[in-house]
Amino acid sequence: MKLPGSFLHPLFYEAKDRIELTSFHWNDCITTPFKYDLAYSLGMAPLHLPWENNNETVPLLFLGWKELEGELTQFHENRESIKVKVKMTQAIALLLQALFWLNRQPVRSLQEWQKEVNLLQYKPVNIEERLDFVMKRPELYHAFIQLQQLFSECTKLFYKVKIIEKQ
Repeated sequence: MKLPGSFLHPLFYEAKDRIELTSFHWNDCITTPFKYDLAYSLGMAPLHLPWENNNETVPLLFLGWKELEGELTQFHENRESIKVKVKMTQAIALLLQALFWLNRQPVRSLQEWQKEVNLLQYKPVNIEERLDFVMKRPELYHAFIQLQQLFSECTKLFYKVKIIEKQ
């Protein structure tokens, strides 16, 4: 399936990229970034949406991050910047999905992600500036450290929101 223009971002997808949108599994959240969000924007979403069932899907994203974090630590130690950039791109996608889904919303645009993030109710402090830094230079070790902090804050936010929702 051809991607909508709003999801074309040099870090994630180019105009020539295609995604298969005929079958859906929760693991697709990790293996195919923004698959559910793309399907939703194209009117092809499955019945069960990950942001509506975020009790199950957001922790899955956090587990995906933990795996990537270990790999990224090794790549930084070995100074493998090309591998770092690939894995950081995957991790940034996980963070964006987690951020929107914890707010029970799909990712609507990667081109205007800052504007979209600004509208979210639950988000880490100064996330627009911090994530912008990470996305501009994902191969830097400092970007990795910043992403670790953002994931930590998002994880805390997610469980805080779960407590609020139970009240």
